[in-house]
Amino acid sequence: MELNPTLLWQVVTTLAIAPLAYFLKTSLERLRQMEICLSRTREQLAREYATKADLHADVGRVLDRLDKLDSKLDRLLTARVGGAE
Repeated sequence: MELNPTLLWQVVTTLAIAPLAYFLKTSLERLRQMEICLSRTREQLAREYATKADLHADVGRVLDRLDKLDSKLDRLLTARVGGAE
């Protein structure tokens, strides 16, 4: 049986390319899985954490309420001190 050089070259290239193709296929599948995981993580972060604008608005509302409470206490103390004299 005589080995044809073309046939031998095809076998050698197939044996060299097959593992490379398998590696690329598994790498692409893993990359897709990581992209899915990353998008889920981004969604979870958006649900659990406040943005800077939301936090700023909430702190602003709290400070407004404290200012109103402060002014009410000032009026109350002024009325009591003025009435006690």
